[in-house]
Amino acid sequence: MPGQRLGTTNLKLELKSAARQAVLRADPTEVPRSVLVAVSGPNQFLAGFLGPVGLLLVKTYFLTVTDRSVYVHRGPRTVNLPEELVHVIPRDRAAGLVAGVRLGRSWNALHLRFPGSAKPTRLNVSFHSRPELDDFLKKFPAAPEGGNTPAAGGARRGGVSGA
Repeated sequence: MPGQRLGTTNLKLELKSAARQAVLRADPTEVPRSVLVAVSGPNQFLAGFLGPVGLLLVKTYFLTVTDRSVYVHRGPRTVNLPEELVHVIPRDRAAGLVAGVRLGRSWNALHLRFPGSAKPTRLNVSFHSRPELDDFLKKFPAAPEGGNTPAAGGARRGGVSGA
């Protein structure tokens, strides 16, 4: 039926479309190539346990990769729309963006070094967005540390552990 949500796929497409539109509002000359949707916070299970209060503590992040830059938008979890442009990172300066990643069955932890931040920001990526996460990591690989990569049999990549 028209207008009826068919689950996660339609919501994911709507979120990606909103992120692309936000990039085009910021710079109409950009061409959005890929979008990764993530949420902030230490643990999604803890946020779920807190109920409505947990939703207020969590932000949705939209990482949009274009030919020239990486756009980082965020918005409240209750609305799930990119409301605030946080960073525009030129692709030639985005090499050290990924501080580390921990791949999990339901949630993946992505740690990003944003310009001007003292420590990496943890973003949680759902297993529904794993293909987008893998694509993002191909473009901006995490700094290797001790051979702890999936190819070496580990589930962690980069310099962040214990996340």
